[in-house]
Parts: sequence; structure tokens; C-alpha cells
Amino acid sequence: MNKIPFATDFTRQDGNEELWYQVFQLGHPVLARKQRLYAMLPGRDRCKMCYAPLNGFGGWLAKRLGLEPSNRNPLFCNACDGFLQAFPGGAEVDLAIMFCDLRGSVELSSGMSPKEFKDLIVTMRETIIPALWRSEGFVLQFQGDSIIGVWPPGFSGPDYAKKAVDAGFRISELLNTLTINGRKVPVGISIHAGRAYLGTVASVGNDLQEVSAFGYDVNVAARLSDAATVGEVLISEAAFTAAGRLEDAVDMQSFDLKGMNAAVRAGHLTRR
Repeated sequence: MNKIPFATDFTRQDGNEELWYQVFQLGHPVLARKQRLYAMLPGRDRCKMCYAPLNGFGGWLAKRLGLEPSNRNPLFCNACDGFLQAFPGGAEVDLAIMFCDLRGSVELSSGMSPKEFKDLIVTMRETIIPALWRSEGFVLQFQGDSIIGVWPPGFSGPDYAKKAVDAGFRISELLNTLTINGRKVPVGISIHAGRAYLGTVASVGNDLQEVSAFGYDVNVAARLSDAATVGEVLISEAAFTAAGRLEDAVDMQSFDLKGMNAAVRAGHLTRR
């Protein structure tokens, strides 16, 4: 399966490179202040950029500050959606990226009602998303039965890769104990670190902006998730190195991933 983490009816936008480099690589002080403030408010569903809660009691508090879900894009608040409209573009930045992929989804869905399968996907997302937030990562995109999370240093700090590795194990542990109608949630996880173009994409007619990632390292992470077995967290050598945990890597081996021009070394983490 070709898991490119952006929809085919969206096209990449360029421009405002200095601003986006500061947001994703260095950290923008205004956005950082908002994230710290809004993270203290209760809420599960949050704006992908500023972390403002979008529903519940936290959403009510945010609305008192003039923030509410965007009419154009419910993944962002109205303020951040306005920012995306006003400053489309992106920049090449360092990041860690995680693909969390449901295994055997066709077989699973064949033995469940459509509503039961929907409930499984929703429960999987509701388990993973809070763990991403707590690790200072954010959901880049939902793609069918996959969840793609990223940790750019401008959002997640200089130890972004370590936070991604730790989050992968927390998420795996949570999913291993999760059952839906007596069924386990079979998920494979990959974590990779590298360089990507992170920025806005626009839908046909430029009436909707999203944030997405482009580049070879994004595709490495996607293909590596295909190699991860159920319950496995497969971590690339690049991610171990960026996290400063190469000495903790075990079971390292080379993977010939589809479409990649060189083998990718990856393994597992021995937790201390």
C-alpha cells in the first residue's frame, strides 16, 4: 500500500519559508506562549497548531478568548486557520515521524459491522492522540486506518526524537491492553527521524489549507511501518541516533523497503 501522508487532491504550497522555519525548526515565541497557555485548559480535541481545546468545557473557555473550531477546517481553531490562509508555505526542517498502522483491517472489517469497525478506529485514535499530545508531538494526518504523528523541534524541543521514541512505546503499551468487543487492536508502529518539507497544502481552488510533510524520509517512515509486525515498534537507526539512544538499540537489521534506493537499518529499543 502506498501510504503518502497527504491527499492527492491537495497540492503543496511554497512561500514564507523564514516564518515556517522558525515555527517548525526553531519555535515561534508567540505560538509557543499560546501552546503553553492552551495546554493548561481541559480538552481532548485540540487545534493542531496552538493546542486550543475545540470542544467540551475547555472549548467553552477557549471560546471566551475568541477561539472556536474553524468553519473551513475543524482540525484548527479559527485563529490558526486564518494564519494558514494568510501565510501559506513551508520549510525544510528536522523532525521525527511515527506511522501507527492498523494491521489486517480488511479481514477485521469483514467480521464486524460497519459501526463496530468505526468504533474500533475511533477508539484507536482516542487512545493514541492524548499520548501524542503528552509527548509534545502532534497528529499530522489521519489516513484511513493509519495515524501519522510528527515531532518537529520547533514544537517539541531539541529532544524531539527522544520524545518520539518514548511516545512510540507508550502508545504500543496502551494499545496492547486495549480491547474492542473482546478484540485486540492489531497495530504496527514505525519511528524514523530525518529531514522533510513541512508546510501547508491547499485543496482544489485553494479554499482549504492543511499541514503536511514531503520528502524521502517521510516515505522511509511509511515503508518501515509496513515492515513492523503486530505489537512491534520498529525504530530506524537514524531515529536512535537523533534520540541519543543508539547504544540501547537491539535486533538491528537491514530492511529492503519498497521504493527506497538503499536498505534502511532498524531495530528495537531495550528500555532501561
